[in-house]
Amino acid sequence: EKEEFIHSRLKAKGLGLRTESGQKATLNAEEMADFYKEFLSKNFQKHMHYNRDWYKRNFAITFFMGRVALERVWNKLRPKRKTSS
Repeated sequence: EKEEFIHSRLKAKGLGLRTESGQKATLNAEEMADFYKEFLSKNFQKHMHYNRDWYKRNFAITFFMGRVALERVWNKLRPKRKTSS
């Protein structure tokens, strides 16, 4: 989508994909901000679902890391049982 946006804006300005020196033509930051604003608006639901799933996964990982840490502390503090031989 980004490339299509750049191509359409350059075409509207009457410019090609390359500058006279052969470098790839680009748009300025303000013009790209228009693209990103539209892109984020269009993909809002997708980003929202991704973020929700990301937070769920990270919460689960953190929860299990906490359980392991607590178990290790508990095992260090718990008196050792003597085994009879």
